[in-house]
Amino acid sequence: MTLQDPKPAKAPAQVVDVTAITKEARHYLLDEHALKSELMAKIDKAFHEGIEKFSGPEIRRLVERDGLRNIHLHFPVEKVRLLEHYLLEVLADDLYYWSYRVGRDTLGIQNEFYIDHLIVMRIHYPHLVARKAKAEAILAPPYPTRERMRLGMAALRNPKMLGYAVSRAVAKKLEARRAKKSHAYDAKATHGNIAIPARAHGAHVDTWYGHSYDGINLWLSIDGVDEGNTVILYPGMFGQEVKFDPVSMYLAEGQATTRPLKYAMDPGQLLVLNPEMLHGTQVNISDQTRVALTTRINPHKPRFAKEAPFHFEYWYSSTDLEKKRWGRMSVFPHKEYLGQPSWTKGQPYKHENMISRQIDAKLELGGAAVDVGAIDEMRPGLRLSVDLQNAKAMIWNTKDGLKAYSRKCPHMGIDLVDGFQDGKEAFCPGHGMPFDIATGKSPCEAFKLRQYTAYEENGRVMLMHPKSAE
Repeated sequence: MTLQDPKPAKAPAQVVDVTAITKEARHYLLDEHALKSELMAKIDKAFHEGIEKFSGPEIRRLVERDGLRNIHLHFPVEKVRLLEHYLLEVLADDLYYWSYRVGRDTLGIQNEFYIDHLIVMRIHYPHLVARKAKAEAILAPPYPTRERMRLGMAALRNPKMLGYAVSRAVAKKLEARRAKKSHAYDAKATHGNIAIPARAHGAHVDTWYGHSYDGINLWLSIDGVDEGNTVILYPGMFGQEVKFDPVSMYLAEGQATTRPLKYAMDPGQLLVLNPEMLHGTQVNISDQTRVALTTRINPHKPRFAKEAPFHFEYWYSSTDLEKKRWGRMSVFPHKEYLGQPSWTKGQPYKHENMISRQIDAKLELGGAAVDVGAIDEMRPGLRLSVDLQNAKAMIWNTKDGLKAYSRKCPHMGIDLVDGFQDGKEAFCPGHGMPFDIATGKSPCEAFKLRQYTAYEENGRVMLMHPKSAE
C-alpha cells in the first residue's frame, strides 16, 4: 500500500521560490516537507526488512540497535547494491508519490509538472570500509523486471511511446557502437582500482548526463549525513559555463572552483537544489555510513541538451501521480524537446590568491634545490603553484614557515591547483576533501599530501625533493 495522508496539507514552514531555484540556483534545506513522517517510517521499515532478507534476523537486530549510520558495522559491503535495489523495488511508488506531494504542497507548483522515472538510493559506507570490498564478491542486483514491465504497460497505453521505445532501442545500439569506437567514458580509467562501493561522484552538472534543464533535485537525508560525507555544492559558480572531461564525465581540469558548501543533515531533512549548479559527493571520510536518496522534479515539460551522451526521457505527470496511476507515463524524446539553460551567463571564477609559474627544472633525489621565486611575493594566505618537469607543487608561507606539497590528491590523483584554499585548508576540486596546510593531512588517516622541502635562502624560495634533506 502506498503512502496515505488523510490529513489536509499543511502550509510549508518555509516559503520556497521555485523560479529562484531554476534561474539563480537558490537552494533550501527544509526541516519540514510533505509526508515527511510517513515516508521516513516506511523507509525505516523497508531498510530493516531488506537487511533481514539478505543477512538474517540477527543482523537486523544489530542494525536496529545501532542505527543505519552504523550499518557498515554489521551488514556486508558486498551486499549493499542488492539492498539498494530492494529498497527501490518496494519504495518506488511511495517515492514517486512523495515527490509529487513535495512539488505540490512544499514547493507550491500549481501547474502540471513532472517527476523523473529515475530514483537513486545512496548507501555510502566509510571509505576505509568500502574500499576493502572484494570485486568478485560484490553481488549485482537482479534484472529490474518490474520496471521494465511498467514501462511496457505505459507504452501499450501510448502508441507514440511504443514507437519511440523501438526507435530509441535502435539508436542506443548505434550510440553504443560509436562510444566503443571513440573510447570516451571509462570508469576503470577514472576510478582505477577503487572498489565500486567506495566510489564517489566528482564535481559535475546533471545536464552533462542527459538530465533536463530547469530540474529540481530532492536530496533526502535518511541517516548519517555529515560534512565528511555529504553532497557538495558550488552555488558561486552557477551560470558559469564549465566543461567536463569525456573520460570521467566530471569537471575538466583547468577550471577554478569556489569554496565547497557542505551541509550536515539530520534524518528527514530535505535539500532542494538545482542540479545545473556544479555539485558532487564528498568522499566518505567520516566514520559513519551516509544514507540518502534523490528524486527529481521538473516544473514544466523537460528540455534537454543536444550534446549529452544519453537522456532521461521517461517521466510521471503530477496529474497521474495525484490519482496514483502508476501505469501511465509520459515520454519526452530529446530530439523533440531540446532546450537551453534558463540562467544568465556569468563570468568564470578565478582564484585571487594564487601565483602560477612553470620552471624548467627537476626535483631529484640528491639533487640541488630549485629556485621557484622571491619570498617577498609570498604573502600570507597566498599560494605559489609551480609546474616543474617532473613534479607539480603548491607552496605557502605560513606562521610556521614555508610549507610545500605535491598537488596530486592522494584519493584519485586530481590536481589540487583548481581547488579553493583559504590559507588554512586546501580543497580537492574533485570530491571536496580538505587538507590542512600546516600538516598536509586530511580528516581521513588514509589521505595525506606528499610533502616537499621548502626554505628561504637570500630572499628566494627554494624547493627540494623531500628525501634530499634527510
